[in-house]
Amino acid sequence: MSLHVAQVVAPEVPSVPQSSSSEERWAAWQARGVAHERAVRRKLAFAAPFVLLVVAVIVYAWVGR
Repeated sequence: MSLHVAQVVAPEVPSVPQSSSSEERWAAWQARGVAHERAVRRKLAFAAPFVLLVVAVIVYAWVGR
C-alpha cells in the first residue's frame, strides 16, 4: 500500500539586502509575518475540528455516563 503525502510549500518571500532602506526591510518583515500567519491559520483550520471532536468525546465519556 502506498501513501501519498502532499507537501505544502509556503510562498517565497524575497530577502532584502542589508543595504536597503528601513522601509524596504519593514515591508519584507511584514510580508514574512503575513505568510507565517497564513500558514498557521491553514494548519489550525485543519486541526481544530479534530481537537473539538476529541474534546467532545472526552466530555461525553466523563459527563454522559
